[in-house]
Amino acid sequence: MNKIKIPSLIVVILLFIYSCTSNPYNVSKDDSQVVLNTDTGIIIDIVPVKIKGKTSDIGAAVGGAIGGIIAEDIGSGRGTDIAIIAGTTIGGVIGYYSTVKLGEHNGFQYVISIDGEDKPIGVVQGTDKDNKSKFKLDDKVTIVYGEQVRVLPISK
Repeated sequence: MNKIKIPSLIVVILLFIYSCTSNPYNVSKDDSQVVLNTDTGIIIDIVPVKIKGKTSDIGAAVGGAIGGIIAEDIGSGRGTDIAIIAGTTIGGVIGYYSTVKLGEHNGFQYVISIDGEDKPIGVVQGTDKDNKSKFKLDDKVTIVYGEQVRVLPISK
């Protein structure tokens, strides 16, 4: 692999990894500067869960490109062509499924008794930076319904 390809490959890999990370507390642009419905309630159950990532078409494209670049220096003549096809295919498959593992993180399922309602709701939400629940049983919370549902503490 020549000297120009290695730095480019490293940049592509770093951008790919960065694009796969997410913060479960980020607010979507669609949820900004609009009125969102809310409810208040009390946490009645907390269960730790593992939130799995999703497969990614972008990951497949990046993985395929990386696989093709790496395979470019393998063999000669038709052997190089076959190596590039195999490298692109293998890289694409790895990229498609790698985001499942990269996107995996800890979370909690909160069961919330909504004020004035008979039936509770369940909401799954990621952990804080220390992988701990932001809430305890009987905490008073606000549920914000937007592009993603968020559970927030009520200030005391």
